Amino acid sequence: MSDQDKRTPEQIQADLARTRQELAGSVDELSSMLDPREQIKEARSSLKAALGRTGESARHAAKGAEAKAQSLLDDAKGGDPRAIGIVGAGVAALAAVLTVAARRSR
Repeated sequence: MSDQDKRTPEQIQADLARTRQELAGSVDELSSMLDPREQIKEARSSLKAALGRTGESARHAAKGAEAKAQSLLDDAKGGDPRAIGIVGAGVAALAAVLTVAARRSR
């Protein structure tokens, strides 16, 4: 005879109750995972985290660009011909964009 064959009816009922409870927990967990509202909450949470990482990356890139631009302006003020050319080209490009925008607004 196996050990399970020697169980009392009370032990069998206790095992059945424990198994039912485990199954109910599994069903609840699966229901939660498949619930559209829970899926939307999870998607929102993931999106917020991704946007936070993207925003931080953009802020870091902007600080780097600002530092480079400031360095370029400092070099141009110091008389560096290469820096003066780059700044001049940037000013000319900006003037062209503003001219086009002004003409389109008329």
